[in-house]
Amino acid sequence: MGSMRILLADDEPLSRELVSRTLRARTQHEVTVVEDGEKALALALQDPCPDVLLLDWMMPGHSGLEVCARVRKASLRVQPYIILITARNSREDMLEGLGAGADDFLSKPAAPDILVARLLPAARRSGAGRSQSRAVAQALFRARDEGDGELVVTDGAINARVLFHRRQVAWAHVSDDRNSLLDILTPEAGIDADTVREVVAECRRTGARLSDTLVSFGLVDRARLRDQLLDWTRRKMQTILRFERPQILFLPQKRGYSEDLLFELEELLGDEDGLSRPRSVFPNAPSSHPPWQDAFSTADSATPRDELVEVLDRALLGEGVLGAAVIDRLTGVCLLQRGQELSPDVAWAHLQCLNVLSRQERVQDSIVVTDRYFHLVCFIPAAPDCFVYVLADAKQVLLAAARHALQQAVSAPRS
Repeated sequence: MGSMRILLADDEPLSRELVSRTLRARTQHEVTVVEDGEKALALALQDPCPDVLLLDWMMPGHSGLEVCARVRKASLRVQPYIILITARNSREDMLEGLGAGADDFLSKPAAPDILVARLLPAARRSGAGRSQSRAVAQALFRARDEGDGELVVTDGAINARVLFHRRQVAWAHVSDDRNSLLDILTPEAGIDADTVREVVAECRRTGARLSDTLVSFGLVDRARLRDQLLDWTRRKMQTILRFERPQILFLPQKRGYSEDLLFELEELLGDEDGLSRPRSVFPNAPSSHPPWQDAFSTADSATPRDELVEVLDRALLGEGVLGAAVIDRLTGVCLLQRGQELSPDVAWAHLQCLNVLSRQERVQDSIVVTDRYFHLVCFIPAAPDCFVYVLADAKQVLLAAARHALQQAVSAPRS
């Protein structure tokens, strides 16, 4: 079970000590302890908020029920998993707690094994969030390697833009953040509104960059400006990595940027959860070993491995099949691969196509036909976030037959 940030709020010292000791002894979670509802609410509304709230129902200041209700009404980017700890276990109490937004209940006193087990659903949800972060991080590294351009990442009504130049990040912005670079610089540099208007007007008149104009006007030191930009861009990146349902598009384009105000992607992402070390299934250079070999031992999947192995085995039985792989659609990581080496470029094209189409309607499969091969992709019903990619010899089998065989392979009941 991965590490989570847990906030425990309980006004009873003995109960608080028992729960916190159990969590620290039996898990690797980071536990913060408070003794009243007011402190719990303040910490719960921070950004980022804790992954889990363990709230005693009866507390001074705010009850656990009140904290739960107010957190659920707050505009948090990611809502925490909330467990109410209580001696109240009547049907009416549970309905009241569920109505306030609680995910689960824990009776006092909680047995250690029960306490740890009740955190498993929260850990699985937290793990799914990290999978999305890894998917966005991998998209950022792929965009960097594509060349100059703009990566657009959307999450519902929120749009984010990351601009790349010469394999570095030139700018990042999120649409629901109304601040601008001038908003950040103004308080520290003492830039008044009239000066801001003059700077903007000068940029429009000459076509000069905002950063260059600020420096030429003597309003900010260039070294200090770089530090401000680095902090700004790093915070925007962390916001983008927390998107819950990211949709990603890369737009190649050429623009001019100040060469001394560009940042390496690694220094912006940091090393949290290994995001600065992407595990891409699409290498940039040819390799003597199978392109997904390095992903086998580290790839994660919510679907049991033996089920995916069975699907892969059935897919390989199809007439004319030369090779097959199971790929995680969210992260782009290959979970399994056998037979003839498959094309990472074609797999990438399939992945992008499926992600775009699945926003509009449910997609069953995808087919690319070349002179020698059929490249077929089909979703796995038992694992909706995985698909099978099959390479078939076009001279040995008809396309319709190859497609039918693959559909049968993924839909057959487990033996």
